Amino acid sequence: MDPFRERADKSDMQLVLEKSEKPKVDDRKMWIRIGARSGHTLLSLFVISSICINKHSTIYLSATNGDMFELISFAVLVTLTYLFYLTASLMDPGYVPIQSEENESDRITLIKSEQGYYCRWCDQNQPLRSKHCRDCGRCVRRFDHHCPWLGNCVGERNHRVFLLFLLFEDFLILRCIQMLWEAIYPAEDIIEWIQYNGILCVSAVILLIGALAVSALLCCHIYLVLHGLTTWEHVSHGKITYLRRWPEDNSPFNFGYCKNCYVFCCYCSTQNWEKYLKTLT
Repeated sequence: MDPFRERADKSDMQLVLEKSEKPKVDDRKMWIRIGARSGHTLLSLFVISSICINKHSTIYLSATNGDMFELISFAVLVTLTYLFYLTASLMDPGYVPIQSEENESDRITLIKSEQGYYCRWCDQNQPLRSKHCRDCGRCVRRFDHHCPWLGNCVGERNHRVFLLFLLFEDFLILRCIQMLWEAIYPAEDIIEWIQYNGILCVSAVILLIGALAVSALLCCHIYLVLHGLTTWEHVSHGKITYLRRWPEDNSPFNFGYCKNCYVFCCYCSTQNWEKYLKTLT
C-alpha cells in the first residue's frame, strides 16, 4: 500500500488513521547508526595514520625536517572534513514537526496546503517535497535520501553540509593518494617490498574505492543542485504525484543554474514549496 495519498475526506482519513501504525526507531537502528559513524571514523584514521607514520611520506619527512606547513595544512583538511561529516550526520535534516496541540501553528500551515499529502506512518499531513523515512521514523522536508554512511537523512537543512563534506572528503582522498604514491618504498626484492608497503597497499585499495564512490556521488549532487532536484525526485519522477504532469527532463523547481545554486546555498529557512507551485498552476 502506498503510504502517501492525496488528502481525502474526514471519513477516509479516519480509516487511514485507524489502520496506520507508527514505527519507532528501535535500538537496533540506533546501533546501526553508531556502527556506521564509528566504522567511517576508524577506517579514515587507519588510512591516514598508515600514511602519516610511514618514514617515506611527505608528512613524516616534513615534520622531521622542521617544516610544519605540510603537517598543519593536512591536519586542517582532515579536521574540516570530519567536522562537516559530524555536522551532516548529527544535525536535524529537516524533520516535519509532529502535529500536536502545542504545535498548533505548524498544524494549521500544513492543513492549509492545497498540495498536501497524508503520511499514514506519522498520522499527519505532509508538506510538498517531503517524504517519510522508515529508517528515521519521520517525514523529512525536501527529502534527498537516507545515507547509511552518515546514519542520517539528507534533507532541506543538512544537504548543503553534506555536499561540503563530499567536496572536502574528495580533496582529502586525492591528497592521501598523492602522499601514498610518494611513500612507496622501491625495494628490489618482492618480500622486502611487501614488508615495507603491505599496509600502504591495503590503504591504496580503500582509497581507490573511496575516490570512485565519493567522486561519483559529488558529481551527482552537483548535477542535482544545478537542476533544482533531489535524488528522490530524480529517481522517482514518474511516481511522484506533483511531478507526473511535468516532463522527466524538467522540474517545476528548476529556476536556472545560477538561482538554483543561490537558493541551495543561501536559503536557510523552511521553504514554502506549496505556495510556489500554486503560482505555476
